Amino acid sequence: MRIIQLSDLHLGGEPLYGLVDTLAAFDRVLHRVRSSEPPDLLLITGDLVAHGDRDEYRLLRDRLDSLSLRYALVPGNHDDRAALRAVFGDQAWSGGSLCCQRIDVGDGTLLLLDTVVPGEEWGEVAAAQLDWLEDACPERRPVLLAQHQPPFAVGIAGLDAIRCRGEQLLAQWLASHAAVEAVLCGHVHRFVSTSFAGRPAIVAPSPAQQVALQDGPLAFSREPGGYLCHDWLPGERLLTHYLPAETENGHLSGHQAGSAASA
Repeated sequence: MRIIQLSDLHLGGEPLYGLVDTLAAFDRVLHRVRSSEPPDLLLITGDLVAHGDRDEYRLLRDRLDSLSLRYALVPGNHDDRAALRAVFGDQAWSGGSLCCQRIDVGDGTLLLLDTVVPGEEWGEVAAAQLDWLEDACPERRPVLLAQHQPPFAVGIAGLDAIRCRGEQLLAQWLASHAAVEAVLCGHVHRFVSTSFAGRPAIVAPSPAQQVALQDGPLAFSREPGGYLCHDWLPGERLLTHYLPAETENGHLSGHQAGSAASA
């Protein structure tokens, strides 16, 4: 099956940092998705909008519904659970306060884990997340786990400080759930490939601004936006391709970096 993963859209009414037109960047990706073979699922791993406003979510919904594709959403630290549920009430949200989802696609299952800590940029896997995982994880189906903040270091100090905490608890849970084949994340605004708890661990870039790969304070880079295409044979392998957001009219040229307040 084919899963298209986007992350960190930060959609809003104004350019991000006064410079980045996140809606135009999102539209460029959607143009590529429309022009390609339809995926089985469009997965967006958090920071869907800039401020968690209902109008921003309505803008996102209008774009997504125009695709006529199945899609699933994961909240990030810029999202608001109540507003997200209000606008996307037809998503398969879990009960309680968390916005988790179990998505069955073909022969596999995606567990979409809400790691948001309201008011904080870092995420957390705690008792509530583990309880949901235990209840939602199938016994006899291969699984992909998706969440916003990665539970591992990516080598960028500013982002490692706001990664997902409780990583040892998550690793312990994974140790007893061999059906989980890989971990998919966002938050970093860069493509990253590594491993976590013995599984492939993959971070999607943003369609808009990327975080600069540098020491010191976080900074964003006007490198090309992108997204990921996962071709998954459940029980056999996950094959991931990085795709630039646009390939025409010089949009693949680099631009100078600027400062950013947060990821």
